[in-house]
Amino acid sequence: MNGRNIDWSKIIIVGLIIWLLTSFLGSIDWQETLLMLPGLVLALTIHEASHAKMADRLGDPTPEREGRVTWNPFAHMDFVGTVCLLCAGFGWGKPVRIDSTYFRNPARDNMLVALAGPLSNIILAFVLFITFALVYIFAPDTALVGLLLTMLLMGAYISLSLGVFNLLPFPPLDGSKILAYFLKGGARKFLYVLEQYSTIILMILFFTELPSRLISPIINWLAGFMVGIIEWVIALFA
Repeated sequence: MNGRNIDWSKIIIVGLIIWLLTSFLGSIDWQETLLMLPGLVLALTIHEASHAKMADRLGDPTPEREGRVTWNPFAHMDFVGTVCLLCAGFGWGKPVRIDSTYFRNPARDNMLVALAGPLSNIILAFVLFITFALVYIFAPDTALVGLLLTMLLMGAYISLSLGVFNLLPFPPLDGSKILAYFLKGGARKFLYVLEQYSTIILMILFFTELPSRLISPIINWLAGFMVGIIEWVIALFA
């Protein structure tokens, strides 16, 4: 077989799927996983739909044409990214394709499209924390309400994890596209060259657990900051 015809990225992805399934299926807490799923689906859907809606608003018809300007989660789920988020605490959705030739200011608008996803996740997390506080204060203390509170808290942390992870400045994550807007000349070209190795970069990030070490302190700080704001507002009316 001619080595030049081998799609190594697909081989790596298939290998990652097999490794994830064999490593984690036997040790997964299925009850916890089921409680995580609503927040996971919501966070991924909001993230990718926000990319699509921002691109559509800036004049690119590609997301609309490909059915991505929607809140339907099935249009946005990526199998590998979802498994990674469940098993490793970080992941991604199905990337939204854009055509920047439709943008009036391609450099700026590419950055805005990239920023829309992580920012939407951070906002969603804040909304979920607020909802958690309201349910905790006003809902009766029942087993069903306890499950709802658990799902809201998990959803908030999942959304924060997805948003902060995607702000890391490594291709193909959104952070690299945001960073590209502020770089010039050779530095920007180097970042574009790195995009050719995005699958390998994701593999390195996964196996080194570097994202967890980088983003965990940020997630905890953001969560504490949001909860602090909510507690302050509640105290005003107590």
